[in-house]
Amino acid sequence: MQRRAPARHANAALCAALIAIFAPLGAALAAAPPAAPVASPGLSEDQIAPAFRSSSEDDIPRASHAVPASGALQLLVMINEQPTNKIVGFKDLGGGRMASTRRDLEEIGIRPPGGGPPDEEIALESIPNLTFVFDETAQQINLTANDDVRITVEYDARAPAERDAARADYGAVLNYTLFGVASTDGEEFAFPAFEGANATLDGRLFTPYGVLNQTVIVGERAEGLIGADDSGLLRLDTTFTHADEENLVMYRAGDVVSNGPYWSRPIRLGGLQVQRSFQLRPDLVKQALPSYSGSAAVPSTVDVYVNNAKAYSKEVGPGPYQINNIPTVSGAGIARVVVRDAAGRETEQNISFYSSPQLLRPGLIDFSVEGGLARHDYGLLSNNYDDEFIASGSIKAGVYEDVSVEGHAEGGDGLLNAGAGVILRAADYGVVSLAGSASTHDGDTGFQIYGSLDTRLGPVMINLRSQRAFQDYSDLAALTVDGQRVAVPGVIAPGGFLSLAPPRAVDQIGFNVPIDFDRSNFGVNFVHYESIDGEINNLITATYSRPLFKNATLFATGYTDIEDRDTAAIYVGVNMPLDDGVSVSAGAERRNGQMTAAVDASKSLDQNADSWGWRIHDREGGDEVYRSAEVSYRASSARVSGGVLQDRQGFRGTVAVEGAVATLGGGIYASNRINDAFAVVDAGAPGVRVLRENNYVGDTGEDGKLLVPNLNSYQRNKLEIDPSNLPVNAEVSETNSKVTPALQSGIYVDFQVKRNAANAIIILTDASGAFLPAGSDVFLDGSDQPFLVGYDGQAYITGLKDNNTLTVKLNDGDCHVSFAFTAQDNTQTTIGPEVCQ
Repeated sequence: MQRRAPARHANAALCAALIAIFAPLGAALAAAPPAAPVASPGLSEDQIAPAFRSSSEDDIPRASHAVPASGALQLLVMINEQPTNKIVGFKDLGGGRMASTRRDLEEIGIRPPGGGPPDEEIALESIPNLTFVFDETAQQINLTANDDVRITVEYDARAPAERDAARADYGAVLNYTLFGVASTDGEEFAFPAFEGANATLDGRLFTPYGVLNQTVIVGERAEGLIGADDSGLLRLDTTFTHADEENLVMYRAGDVVSNGPYWSRPIRLGGLQVQRSFQLRPDLVKQALPSYSGSAAVPSTVDVYVNNAKAYSKEVGPGPYQINNIPTVSGAGIARVVVRDAAGRETEQNISFYSSPQLLRPGLIDFSVEGGLARHDYGLLSNNYDDEFIASGSIKAGVYEDVSVEGHAEGGDGLLNAGAGVILRAADYGVVSLAGSASTHDGDTGFQIYGSLDTRLGPVMINLRSQRAFQDYSDLAALTVDGQRVAVPGVIAPGGFLSLAPPRAVDQIGFNVPIDFDRSNFGVNFVHYESIDGEINNLITATYSRPLFKNATLFATGYTDIEDRDTAAIYVGVNMPLDDGVSVSAGAERRNGQMTAAVDASKSLDQNADSWGWRIHDREGGDEVYRSAEVSYRASSARVSGGVLQDRQGFRGTVAVEGAVATLGGGIYASNRINDAFAVVDAGAPGVRVLRENNYVGDTGEDGKLLVPNLNSYQRNKLEIDPSNLPVNAEVSETNSKVTPALQSGIYVDFQVKRNAANAIIILTDASGAFLPAGSDVFLDGSDQPFLVGYDGQAYITGLKDNNTLTVKLNDGDCHVSFAFTAQDNTQTTIGPEVCQ
């Protein structure tokens, strides 16, 4: 070991004299009993050489220094001359060697070699690229370490937000849409005749154990639906859902839709489904997001800008660090990282990235498994299920930040289909997806390949897709459709039918080009589709948009089928938003050799009660005439709209009412449509203002309650009441509450407001009539809670009974006062003056 040796000033003669003098004393001490060890006081550098350095030169003697007999030390640690502000344990191994436990080394950010238990002692010289200096006087050790031996400190730019376990009470919701229509024949106006009405009802029962949903259509049915019955009732979906929030799994029983990768096709079936649901953790980062690694010599501040917008800022300590989950939008972008130290020196680095929701974060697994009976004629017949059991399953896993893998299998009724795929990030330029699957059915086999590329070349975004089926490839989507074909009104297909067999080829090429100097955007998309029957469609669409003056926008859209040029059409228009939600647009279209012009003006309906909206539309040209006008109003309990339409066939008038009825906590409430969760706020008094996330929602009704619709499930929702609207003698301990409702459930939020509370203002005086001193403590008989005397002898006392006694603590002793109390409705009771004796 290298050490700093003390100076030697004594010559040989002096040394010999000292030996002659102290030799007899040394012999006497040797014969005496051993004494307990005594810690040596701090000595000067010339006396004991208090520092030593690690070295490979073990033959150099080490200077002595004072340590406990066990060799254990508690030392303040510095790394690369920078304080860590941590004191950890070290052990003096002798010979200038030091050791510490694996746990303590990791605590100060040093990575021990190999693996072992936390309390394993690691000699410092066994750690490559690490040296140390021990300062005994300061009880400090300074480590010199390269970044490769230091533990990288990781920071999460999207750290999970505070969250609570979701809660659901018992209750029910019925969303409804009532629709009626009347019409006339011909272009001349006449009194319209009633044509029909129907109601779409979406009801659910919710409990802490799950939600039961039921959706039906009642009344007149739309004409032309093939296979529709005339019962006047059409059942759509019946499903019970249970959410396992801890394991992020959703269980469904009833009518479900299968899930799978892009290269598979979903089907409807009646049965069971078990599915990963990241919806249960909205704060969870499931997408593989960009990260940045760096090293700071001194404490610094790191700012991250994504596409020139500040996305994250963090103070980091000396040493290596890594910032994970940098917030980005999907697609390509540039992140600019600015590191600023305490002296103000800055370094800047630009990194490119490509973020895609197709890539799962490493370690995450997404899956879906379902089985049951295929459902036919959904939306046409209520209960048309197959009698053959089918099943499907899909899985997707994030392997690395740049790699995710997926698989899919399905089968039943003689079919077996299975495939696998991989999703790769191509450096920072794009995402590649490749997959293949094969099928066998009644001895017929086939296979399918799929590939896609999402990338960017400079400012140009490019999307490529290709899917090809070979031989007799089949899947459940084709197998579960009777006769391989289904009638779909309004769909352009040979014979009015659309084949649901897997297409032979689907190719897509899309380009999006932002034109910076002109602030415009141009996009083009080409789709090649070849059906199993060999019918080919080659469709090209193009779009262009450019901002104009005063937020106006010029836009143009055109499309054509190369195989049928008569389908070509182009539309050019201008849209201009005005104040108060009003928007005006005008445009012209050329289709099938005819020109039409259209004008549209509208005012959007907002989410607040007492909101009005309207729309006026006129499109004319050639043989086409289409005029319409609509007005809508949103009340606190429903949305009402009415409109009139004119075309070549005549006039048609419509009216619609949309809203919800909910029950929770023993009450029944009318509301606008409730799509997700909701809460019933109990403020204990009528006319109390209720706010959600600091936005006014409404006032409580006569029962002191208000339904607050459309809360975000599995997220914290802040609800508040305004206490200034409470009665003067009401008591409330909290005026805000943060609630986390479960999926499509309701929560009862009781603010525990006490009306006509047992409280009063007591005016206290002494025997001379003078008010008692302000600040004196007052105790109600039977309670140790102190109240205070305010100015003019007034004390606000709660928890009163019919007969009460107060004790007041004064400098010259205690005094007492007794009085009777009777609560008064919506009035602050004042008693006194009362003499305290």
